[in-house]
Amino acid sequence: MPDFETIKKEYLRRGVCGAQDMGNRFGAGLLARKVLRGEITVKSCGYALYKKGTYGAFLGKGVEGPEDIGREVETLRRAGADFIKVINSGIVSAAGNRLVTDGGFNREELRMLCGESRGAGLEVACHANSDSAIRDAVAAGVSSIEHGFFVSKETLHMMAEAGVAWTPTAFALLSVAALLPHDQRRYLEGVVEAHLSSIHMACAAGVKLRVGSDSGSKEVSHGSSFFEELRLFRRAGLTNEQILSAACMDAGEIEKGNYLLVKKDFIETREIEGVYKDGKRLFTL
Repeated sequence: MPDFETIKKEYLRRGVCGAQDMGNRFGAGLLARKVLRGEITVKSCGYALYKKGTYGAFLGKGVEGPEDIGREVETLRRAGADFIKVINSGIVSAAGNRLVTDGGFNREELRMLCGESRGAGLEVACHANSDSAIRDAVAAGVSSIEHGFFVSKETLHMMAEAGVAWTPTAFALLSVAALLPHDQRRYLEGVVEAHLSSIHMACAAGVKLRVGSDSGSKEVSHGSSFFEELRLFRRAGLTNEQILSAACMDAGEIEKGNYLLVKKDFIETREIEGVYKDGKRLFTL
């Protein structure tokens, strides 16, 4: 089980007071939400749902067919999950002989997952890599795409029109690349560069961007990785205002009194000066 106290300290000392947990097979995020209540706001899917026999076993439970899908969505609803996480592809292949490893659901299964989730009053966050997997997820009615490598310009416009948010997690892939042999590392670095161009296009197209670090995965530290992802958003050509909007807030939240106080070099210093909720300063860093 994760060391929640250490994670909390890492987040708070950097001014991060909220996190979205994308699941593991033990549902640790639901426990984190309880343990950290009042200090870190955690939203959790509990565990992810993946197609039985394909990628995703360490993240959740495999499902196949209407009975499985309906049962697991209802189980998560009863457990108090904040949303449903669906895995609709594998991961980016480092070998370069194919874009993405095997995984994901067919279109009918995806529609079923989204329908069951909506019926339970829960939105769907979807792990998806490859343009076809992302497009199928958008058509099925997901609320957000997680990762989203190899997305096309046309699909980004579909996402903007449908109001589907995107969490690109660029730093997590760079972290994996750093551990690999030279040829594989160079290939993945090229994939990330193309991904940054897609982030720029998404911003221009009006896609709601979110900053997510995939922290807790291999070589991705809690707290500091958040700022590494911000740095990559800047490399993608976004302004500080656009980056902050993706990280934590939009105009509606500011009007409610929920915002951050930062200096212009906050990404380089990895320091947030103050966090405000309902117009009140939560703490001074």
